[in-house]
Amino acid sequence: MILLIIYKGRSTLPATISFPPHFSIHLLQSPYLPTRIRLKSRKFCQLSSFVLISGIAFIMSSSRAQAKSTSTSSRTFKPKASEVAHETKKSIIPRIQTHYADKWGTWSYYFQDPLAQVSVEPDPHANPTNFSVYVDDPVNYALHWLSHSEPGAPVAFICAANEKRPGGDWVTGVVGYEERLCRRSTLSATLSTAGPGSHMKDAYPISSVGGIFSPQVDRSEPLMEEQWQDIPVCSVPPVRWPKVNMTSGVLQYSFADERDLMREKITGALAICYSRGITNIVGTLKPAKIVVGDFGLGNGHRNPPSEVAQLWWEVTSSGPLQGRIHNIAFIFEDARQSTRSLILEDLAKKHRKNGGIIPLALANALREPPVSDYDEFLNMFGH
Repeated sequence: MILLIIYKGRSTLPATISFPPHFSIHLLQSPYLPTRIRLKSRKFCQLSSFVLISGIAFIMSSSRAQAKSTSTSSRTFKPKASEVAHETKKSIIPRIQTHYADKWGTWSYYFQDPLAQVSVEPDPHANPTNFSVYVDDPVNYALHWLSHSEPGAPVAFICAANEKRPGGDWVTGVVGYEERLCRRSTLSATLSTAGPGSHMKDAYPISSVGGIFSPQVDRSEPLMEEQWQDIPVCSVPPVRWPKVNMTSGVLQYSFADERDLMREKITGALAICYSRGITNIVGTLKPAKIVVGDFGLGNGHRNPPSEVAQLWWEVTSSGPLQGRIHNIAFIFEDARQSTRSLILEDLAKKHRKNGGIIPLALANALREPPVSDYDEFLNMFGH
């Protein structure tokens, strides 16, 4: 008889539980106890019982199912994204709101027009912003950065947001970063709840230059409660699928208005962080750090990467935020993601659809090895 034990919230099983010697026991620690089991491993394809005892799932399969597999361990149990979302929405978030309300507030503040709402003056004598580029999970990196910073040195994460609804389609399994973060944190709850003293109760749809600041987004999954951590998140919708052309082999915005809007969004995101103490005011706050994922890049937004990198440099080196942001780290989950390739292929497709000839510069660019977003930012910022 095979016994698969899924346990939650404990590092070890209770000592009082014992099993007969003829059981083949397989242990799996998971933050989720599913209401129904879908296991691709043939070993557990025939389940004879499923019992929940003290937060532990006991799943037994028949000896017939055992005979179908000679493997000594089960495959990794990975719940569907929609099941994770259901658990987060129905169990984890209510638990945090009930038992940890004094530690993690599930609310946020909406900035409809950050540059009009935030007073900030440039400091041309301050050191320029330090930029760094790495491959990692952005929130994991931000939490790591926070744990290795001086006490009181704030760290925030700027997240590409859905402008229509809190967290976008996070409950259905959409794979955008905001959606995935909602499935493993309280972000969806903070985005949909106005904080104390808020003048606007409904942030959605987010204005064209607006953003939402969530002071305490608790990242829970896939950790046990004692390992939960929180981080401030600034949610801003980037420009989505702007018109792009190629000039001398370089991808650029076709319209100055779309480039200016993307610049204003970046400026607004940093201004929101500044207004909430994520900054570097000498003598009053510790040097701050801001983590940015693939903001405006990837298939969901398709802004030209070299232009986006240039805009981050422009915003921090001139204008009202000059000298006000100490550190920015660009963190890419996928070192191979190439927004440039997506844009080039789309340009070529449009030429073919219209029956035209693909320009030589575009044809040459398509033949070159793909340039990743990570490499584009690395080339811009040097390390």
